[in-house]
Amino acid sequence: MIEFHTFMTNLLMPPLAPMLGLVLAFLLRFLPEGSLLGKVSLPLALVSFVVLWMSATPAFSNWLGKRLGAAPDLAGFSPEAVIILGGGRYRNGESGSERLSAASLERVLWAAEQAPGGVPILVSGGRVYRNERAAESQMMESLLEGKLARSVSWRDDCSRTTAENAVNSAEILRAAGVKRIVLVTHWWHMPRAAAVFNKAGLVVKPLPVGSAEELLPRAQEGLLRWVPSAAALLQTQTYWRELLGQAWYSIRPLPPTRKC
Repeated sequence: MIEFHTFMTNLLMPPLAPMLGLVLAFLLRFLPEGSLLGKVSLPLALVSFVVLWMSATPAFSNWLGKRLGAAPDLAGFSPEAVIILGGGRYRNGESGSERLSAASLERVLWAAEQAPGGVPILVSGGRVYRNERAAESQMMESLLEGKLARSVSWRDDCSRTTAENAVNSAEILRAAGVKRIVLVTHWWHMPRAAAVFNKAGLVVKPLPVGSAEELLPRAQEGLLRWVPSAAALLQTQTYWRELLGQAWYSIRPLPPTRKC
């Protein structure tokens, strides 16, 4: 199910969407000359090429990132718990060894440095794909307690999506009488995450990793803003996924608590 969800999401995002447009334009060229579909092949190819080019430019990824918005920050907030959301893992397919991804490491380190001390921590993240060994929350707990001297009070080992992070965490904290939280995730993920955690019944104070002001480094100024790069394309895909996720979560009910 997760694999199918990922595939369907990629169908709506660059680079797959414009690449499929180019393939379709190529196939339409083989239709009889003068046919309506044959005539649209060239415009379709041009539009797909422009979309692919623009999606890979720092200028476009910068613009798209600023469309994500920001989660509201509540003044005078007294948190009862800190929640750290997992951001993925790296896995060696041959040996099966696993470690936290760069995104997960940033979130854990940011929470250890910036989250209020003395507030209990919940780490949230399970096994997304079948071959994964440890829950991501277990790896985060090991880092926090083994290297960063921060104890973990609760673990959500079962969630695979942001919505499941929210409902699973809310159930754990409800049993502990906790409602007001500090939420730690990346700035581009925060608007969607904070909204769904609020929807799950928690009062959220965002503690985002980074900010939109980091979008355009000096190496991508001037003419370089319009030169395609793999890094810009990856950013565009990340931000576009978040915009799709915001729209999807706004119309979908929360999932049930996931057990594993």
